[in-house]
Amino acid sequence: MDRELKQEVLDIVKKEVMLISECKNFCGEAPIWDTRRSYLFWVDTGRRECFSLSPDEGKLKKIEVDGLPQALAFRQERGWICPMEDRVVLLDDQFNIEKDLGTPLKDDSPFLLGDGTVGPDGCYYFGTYHPEDLSNKGGAVYRVNKDYSFEMVVLNMALPNGMAFSKNGEKFYLTEMFGNCIWEFDFSVRTGKFSNKTLFTEVPESDGYPDGLILDGEGGIWSAHWQGFKVTRYTSDGKIDRTVPIPVPTATCMAFNDSGTLYITTASKGNSREQMEEHIHSGSLFAIETSHTAIPERAFIG
Repeated sequence: MDRELKQEVLDIVKKEVMLISECKNFCGEAPIWDTRRSYLFWVDTGRRECFSLSPDEGKLKKIEVDGLPQALAFRQERGWICPMEDRVVLLDDQFNIEKDLGTPLKDDSPFLLGDGTVGPDGCYYFGTYHPEDLSNKGGAVYRVNKDYSFEMVVLNMALPNGMAFSKNGEKFYLTEMFGNCIWEFDFSVRTGKFSNKTLFTEVPESDGYPDGLILDGEGGIWSAHWQGFKVTRYTSDGKIDRTVPIPVPTATCMAFNDSGTLYITTASKGNSREQMEEHIHSGSLFAIETSHTAIPERAFIG
C-alpha cells in the first residue's frame, strides 16, 4: 500500500472504526453475540483461550479452555458446541468440557478442524483444512447431527472457512479461503441436502484472502479479509455494497449485536515484523455502527 493511499485509509478508519479492546489475540475468531446476557464471546484459535466482553460494563474476561478452540455456537439447553483443532466438544456454561464428540477424521489424517456454524436444522457444521498445504482441496464441511454422529456434506475445498445460512435457511454461503472465493448453495432443511453450488464472488489476491463470513437481516453478506485491511459487505447478487477499511492487516470475522453494532475480530498471526511494528493494534477487537439488523444466532439441538 503506497503512502498516499495508506494515509487516506487511516483517515477514513479514524472516522468510522472504534477500537473496543486491546485483547492482543494471536488469531481472534468466530465472535458470537449473546442476546440474553448482552455479551460478546469469541475465541483465540492459536491459544487455549476464549474471551467474553460486556460492552455496557467494558468488562473483558479471558477464559482458559482444554484445547485450541476454533469457533463457538450455542447449545439449545445450555453451554456451547466448540470445534477444537483436533475434535469437537460440548462445553458447559463455564467452558469446561462436558462431552468429547471426537472427530470424523482418521487417526493419521493431517487435516485439522476449523470454523463452524449452526444450521436452520439445528445441526452444527464445521470445516476441515490441511495446515501445511492450505491450497489442498481435500478440505471439507462436516455436519454434527443431533445424535452426535458426523456426516460429510461438502467436499473438495481449499480451506473452507467462514460459513453462514440465510435468514430463511434456504441458502448456504461458504468461504473457500485459498480458492479466493465465496460459494453459494441451495439448502433443504427437510432433507439436509446441499445443491446447486454456484460461485458467489471471487476475491482478487490484491484484496487478501476471504476469511470469516456472516449475514445480516437484510440479506447482506459480510466477509473479512485476511491481509486485506478491510471488511466487505456484498449484496445477495454478489456485488460489493460497502467496504469498511480497518487499521490492521487482518480482519478475521464479525458479529452484530442487537442494535446494529458490528464487532470485528482481528489477528496478529501472519503479520511480518514490519507490520507488527506499524500496526500495533493487530489482534484487537474493533466495531462500527451500522443500520443493519442481526440474524438471531441458532442453537445446536444436541
